[in-house]
Amino acid sequence: MDLKEKYKNLNLSLTNLLKSSPKLLILGIGENRMGDDGAGVYITWELWQKWKNKTKISIINGGITPEERLPEIIDFQPELVLIVDVIDLKKPSGTIGIFEEDKILNYLPISSHSLPLPVFIDRIQRGVSGVDIKLVGICPYSLKFLETYQLYREDLWDLDMKENNPNIPFYSFNLTKEMEEVCKELIFVLNEILKLYY
Repeated sequence: MDLKEKYKNLNLSLTNLLKSSPKLLILGIGENRMGDDGAGVYITWELWQKWKNKTKISIINGGITPEERLPEIIDFQPELVLIVDVIDLKKPSGTIGIFEEDKILNYLPISSHSLPLPVFIDRIQRGVSGVDIKLVGICPYSLKFLETYQLYREDLWDLDMKENNPNIPFYSFNLTKEMEEVCKELIFVLNEILKLYY
């Protein structure tokens, strides 16, 4: 089965959201050291490297403190925000869902974040009038926290570079192989849609 068929419903939902080319902000949230909880950060990091120079797209690594990036989000004044995070859907691991603001409370993200997601969303809405916010939630395979960890790609990104660009991951990813595959598939789907409309 090809990816378009596998993710037919997801592709349709994302296409409907993006076909009018809204001013788009994609925010990844998660903790790289906590297994699959780093999926949102992994996805936004890969997307940021490809789409960082587009004027109608902003891609942000929110890590575990997305509220620290709130001024950037408000300055950008997006029409649509896609928050990518790991959530407990009570469905098989690897399942991806897109949720409206009013449904987000039913599917709270895995709590590695310092500020509850509904509170953070409220802060975005106060600063960006009329913004549409969706949660792209992924069911994890494992949330095992690493006892030892290493910094992300020290050969390419030193501490000063990471300090100056918070989109660069600080710690290495600890995704399961299964989640890494799901992330790569979602990145492919998003890239194909973004190429059409941006």
